[in-house]
Amino acid sequence: MTAKQGRQHIGAEIQAGLAMAGPALAGFIVVPSLLFQLGMDFAGAYTAYAVMAIAASLVMGWLRQPLLLLPSIAVSMYLVYLVGISQGLGWRQLLGACFAAAVAGLLLCLSPLRRRFAAAVPQEVRRLLPAGLGVMLILSGLTQGRIIVRSAWSVTMLGNFQDPLAYLSLTGIVVTLVMLALKLRGALFWGMAITAAVALAEGFWALPAAPFMIPSGWEQTAGQLVLLAESEAAWGHMLAAGVTLLIVLASVNWLVVASLVPVAGKSHRLLPLTFAFSAVGALAGCLPLTVSPLSAAGALTRAGRLASWCAAMLFLAALFCEPLLASMADFPALVVPVLVGTGMLLLQQTVQNLRQQPLAWDFAALGAAVCLVLLMPLANNITAGLGAALISWCVLRACACGWRMVPLASWGLAVVFAMYFVYAAI
Repeated sequence: MTAKQGRQHIGAEIQAGLAMAGPALAGFIVVPSLLFQLGMDFAGAYTAYAVMAIAASLVMGWLRQPLLLLPSIAVSMYLVYLVGISQGLGWRQLLGACFAAAVAGLLLCLSPLRRRFAAAVPQEVRRLLPAGLGVMLILSGLTQGRIIVRSAWSVTMLGNFQDPLAYLSLTGIVVTLVMLALKLRGALFWGMAITAAVALAEGFWALPAAPFMIPSGWEQTAGQLVLLAESEAAWGHMLAAGVTLLIVLASVNWLVVASLVPVAGKSHRLLPLTFAFSAVGALAGCLPLTVSPLSAAGALTRAGRLASWCAAMLFLAALFCEPLLASMADFPALVVPVLVGTGMLLLQQTVQNLRQQPLAWDFAALGAAVCLVLLMPLANNITAGLGAALISWCVLRACACGWRMVPLASWGLAVVFAMYFVYAAI
């Protein structure tokens, strides 16, 4: 490799890291705000989130994996609203349930049952998952940018392009997609940077007067989890939350890793590491970590350890920039281009994979595809999409070919997801 090629490679790695970590900064505000509703100190929750994000990114860089391990906003909303607030659990008990689920998941990954779990997921679901994640990211970006809005007459409708947020988001998307079509390096990062520059120049986004603060409050959240419930009802809620969370984390992490790691590199240590970080995070005052779909911004560009370390440096800066991130969260057009661009890259990856190794498009595969590409993005719920895809595949495959053609492990996992759906309905 020549010196020029080396500089280009380093530049591409840095841009990939910034493209991954930039949109993830929204979670630094959203997740601590959710925990604040349960009574946790916001500053402490923010510090715990940032410290865990930094530590996980450094370890991923050491493993040469351009992957982000972060608390999922969707999982966090489920835990806070459906487990914490609705079931009457405090944030200490919620962290206790998360710790127990993470330890159980780590033991599961280190046991022989791990291989049975991997074999239980049909290849149709594994190979179509990136497409579902891509559509979900695109819809999330279009919704955050108010390009599409909720409608009383249909699922969604176009927004008002006289809204500065809508047209700035659309401008950023167009610029990003054009650069992706031209195969320019760092297209995702530069799309976000150009959108921020335009918004700042036109006065739609302004830097806060005091954009920095010293990290504080961690002593009020670290080591505060509670493993013992005060009543039988609380015991039941904590147990149900732990079992459900174990299913969610195991399914989401394994399938997201399976869809991204073949591009980023192979490592059997990734799934146990996610549970290990989740356990440590619960002790630190942070909700469970999952492999973020935003990792595709680095995995699809075949980035290496420098991308993860660059993300860690950006997260380290974010540790001192809570007021700045709060202002970015108030004007989400800055991250919309990266969400949409990453979704398009995931769809492109799926199409290329299906061209190289076509699927047998029987009715079972079609049912799984509908659940992943439509249900999961529309519900904005990875667990719901995966569960529905697996259940539909098992049922339709059994009807078409006989129940013996469906692996027993797949039936078992389908039953577990069915229990999750019943519990969620209750």
